[in-house]
Amino acid sequence: MNYHRDMFVRSDELETENIQASPSSKLTASEHRPLARARRAFGIVGSFFLGQGALQGLQILIGLLLVRRLSVEAYAQFGLAYGFQITMGTLMDLGFTSTIVPLVGEHRDNRQLVGRYVRAAKHLRDRTFWILAPVAAIAFLAIMYKHHWSWSIQIILVLSVLLTLYFSGRASYFSAPLFLFGKLRDFYAPQTATALGRLIAYVVCSLAGVLNAWIAAGLYALTVATNGTLLEKKARLYMEWPKDDDPSTNREVFRYILPAAPAIIFAAFQSQISLFLISIFGRTTNIAEVAALGRLGQLFAVLMTFNVVVVEPYIARLSRGRLLSIYLGIIAATAVFCIPVVLFAFTFPAPLLWLLGGNYKSLGSAVGWVVLAACINHLGGLMWIMNRSRRWLFWSGTILEIVLLLAVQVGFITIVGVHTTQQAVFFTFASSFCYVIAHGYVGIYGFMKGPRDIQSRTQTENT
Repeated sequence: MNYHRDMFVRSDELETENIQASPSSKLTASEHRPLARARRAFGIVGSFFLGQGALQGLQILIGLLLVRRLSVEAYAQFGLAYGFQITMGTLMDLGFTSTIVPLVGEHRDNRQLVGRYVRAAKHLRDRTFWILAPVAAIAFLAIMYKHHWSWSIQIILVLSVLLTLYFSGRASYFSAPLFLFGKLRDFYAPQTATALGRLIAYVVCSLAGVLNAWIAAGLYALTVATNGTLLEKKARLYMEWPKDDDPSTNREVFRYILPAAPAIIFAAFQSQISLFLISIFGRTTNIAEVAALGRLGQLFAVLMTFNVVVVEPYIARLSRGRLLSIYLGIIAATAVFCIPVVLFAFTFPAPLLWLLGGNYKSLGSAVGWVVLAACINHLGGLMWIMNRSRRWLFWSGTILEIVLLLAVQVGFITIVGVHTTQQAVFFTFASSFCYVIAHGYVGIYGFMKGPRDIQSRTQTENT
């Protein structure tokens, strides 16, 4: 760090000499860095919307194709596998891959440091996969048992889920170096290509009349595996991969995420809890309806990805003096954006229902509440991402989040129940406020207390 600071001092001295020698150079010297930063910022944002727009558009087309072309039972099978994979993916990751950007922070030019943190995240993520994979397989089989689907379908779905879980971890921790250096083209190009190939494969299978749940799940798993392999190749260009695991770095990563781990474990089940509850208390039709309505929430995926790709690295490098105004400004801008979206969903649900197809045209009364819950959840997720980028992870925030969710959800199940699609939607809506309250509290506490000092504690233990 001192080395880079000395470089800047010497650069400033040279600029001062040039200013004294040539008055016309004063404008260039004073504006060069802000203009360079502005160009780079616009370049990153432009690359994001171009890349994410193409990728998100393909994913939306894929999702809508499956909703419209799969039978209700087949979509229930695929939707349950997809939701289970999201839950177990969060549980297995435990936030390890999200530690890379905050812990590297402004030291991204240290390629050895980046490599150490990525390897540490890989070590911890892979270990949890091998521990939890047998548990995941048994749990998923138990969930499917009630619906009396054939054993061949169940086994293929389980294998596709496990394959997706392993390679989704690889895609996550090898994406972090690309985010740190703003290499969004390297991040989006391979994923867009594989998504296009997946869409074409689905269309061909649909036209041939062979598209079903296990083909849909298998092609999805194959796409994730390909993405993980391609992203690893791109990421290795921006870091130096250590020969061996570094136990001290592993401990640092683990210590950093430890206060948030209970909430992450809890949230792993929360992300798809309405789908799991309706699979227990409802019918196969209800599973398909809840899963189909969940596709509407994917419209917000582009914003959440923007938070991870652009907002998190930016907030992590931001000076303390500018943090409060930008933190509040981003939250306010997001809330203002969500208002017309929610009003449109309540007033004109028909276009959104048309996207889902004729099998789900009776869900008009649920669309507005689904979108409103998605907006509230998005605000909570935005706060979480900004908080973790500043290393604001505290036990009190975790406890508050879990207690609030348990109180609200147990009360809802006891008083109302989750037996119908409408009840599942309101269950998700009621739960969404808990995340905003909990992460809002952590944000306030973080501004007052500051980040947790993980590195110094780790260094003290090593001395």
